[in-house]
Amino acid sequence: MIERDYIMRILQDFFNAIAKLMRLNLDDPDTSHVQERFNEMYRQFFRSSAEHFYETEKEMILDSLEQEGRSEQDTHARVRMLSELLYQDGLVKKSIPEKCIVLEKALYLLEYLDRNSRTFSWERNQKINDIKKILTEFEY
Repeated sequence: MIERDYIMRILQDFFNAIAKLMRLNLDDPDTSHVQERFNEMYRQFFRSSAEHFYETEKEMILDSLEQEGRSEQDTHARVRMLSELLYQDGLVKKSIPEKCIVLEKALYLLEYLDRNSRTFSWERNQKINDIKKILTEFEY
């Protein structure tokens, strides 16, 4: 019970920070400050730099999240958080190759959740479809 409450609190804080960040992005077409905040969030929530996630293979990212010795519920929460961070980060990328690489990793994590989560999510399925559409547009 305590673990579940803790996980829910972390998720709430995380998604509030993402929402605040995306509101900033809507107000200013210069995304450099948004990218700086994304970099801070990678460090704050995952103790790694954004570059680490950009450069590491998607399978290795998932393996490292699974091997942290956490409960299944906590692992799924962390995968959900990272997939959302990668998704939002990918959407604001200006460089098409960077955008595709980051979105492909978000897609991989979302599909993992879709296969392994006990909870169905319309929002997750919509993001999966949106990412596939973007990647197809850019022929990635």
